Amino acid sequence: MDFNIYNSIILAGIIQGLIFGAVVAFSKKYRFAPTLVLGALIAFFSLNNLQYYLSEVRLITSDQLFGIMFMPYQLLTGPLLLLYGIKLMRPTAKIKKRTFLLFLPFALIFALSLYYKIMYVSGSATKELSEICRLMLGVMEFFAIPFDQIIVLWLLWEIRKVKKHDAATFNLSKVRPELGWFKNILIVFFFLSFVWLYITFMTFVGGASQDLWYVIWIAISVMIYWLGHIGIYKFGVMEERKKMRTFTLDQTSLPVYERQRNEHVAAFEFLMIDQKRFLDSTLTLDKAADELKISKSHLSRMINSELKTGFPDYINALRVEEAKIYLLHPDFSNYTLVAIGLEAGFASKTTFNSTFKKVTGFTPSEFKNQSKIIPIRQLEKPVA
Repeated sequence: MDFNIYNSIILAGIIQGLIFGAVVAFSKKYRFAPTLVLGALIAFFSLNNLQYYLSEVRLITSDQLFGIMFMPYQLLTGPLLLLYGIKLMRPTAKIKKRTFLLFLPFALIFALSLYYKIMYVSGSATKELSEICRLMLGVMEFFAIPFDQIIVLWLLWEIRKVKKHDAATFNLSKVRPELGWFKNILIVFFFLSFVWLYITFMTFVGGASQDLWYVIWIAISVMIYWLGHIGIYKFGVMEERKKMRTFTLDQTSLPVYERQRNEHVAAFEFLMIDQKRFLDSTLTLDKAADELKISKSHLSRMINSELKTGFPDYINALRVEEAKIYLLHPDFSNYTLVAIGLEAGFASKTTFNSTFKKVTGFTPSEFKNQSKIIPIRQLEKPVA
């Protein structure tokens, strides 16, 4: 056996990935399409690393690897990543049948490897057949890289479309998914694929040391497991936001006292409070003016003169009041501050913390710790 620090790191990742996949598969909490696909992606990636790890540390020979264990798991990475991305961006969307054609390369190589296993176990595998199978392995490695790159580029394009659509529309009954983190992982993975391509070329064609594979194994392992852990965390945040959104939809609007007589200000208040447009983290003065069909400058003057505040301060005041309700409600006592901040309309946890402290003098966590649980109706304050 040949153990070193590099394959020890890979082994730790394999164990973590298999445990992750098992937890997702057998926990009722995660029995949703996106998380199940994510769990499968992590598990198959770990199994792929495991088979090469066993050969690398010489627990099995190269012949035993391809004759008994080998499965083309790497050809599942791209399709599963695509399915996860689709379900992350559009949870209710149906997967088109033609999407499953992306699993065809895996099926073809699996059939070939199965045939070789039968021949190997029966003792009928010839040297020529072994050489053909090894050649197919090299072809598979070179094919898998552009295959995955195309999938990543398509996902990046779809993320751009979804974000553009979400920025232009707001649906109170729908919680928008966070996609920035997923986009960042895809970009890093895309550039790593060129390192993967270089190492594949150098080892299969250039005769370079097999130790080069440690670079890409460890790098991509970090990316995949990062995807898994952040994906599960973001899933939890999304589920918390959905429950808070349901609660919000069931409540009456925040009370507004002394509603202004100016029709434009009244329409603005109706849009912001009754229709809860302040929950839209992409809301701007321009968008509000467009919806009210008045000029941006006129709306700004009306807010300043009649509400005695500016547009950003008015919106942030509403968001802070909304966040207070979630922070003090017993049903949401264990929810993350990230979920509460995003659901109150803030773009990020950082913005939530800084704005909340500016308005109240406390950070959200300080406010929560120093306040007592009281009925929701007692929390409501007039909005200036």
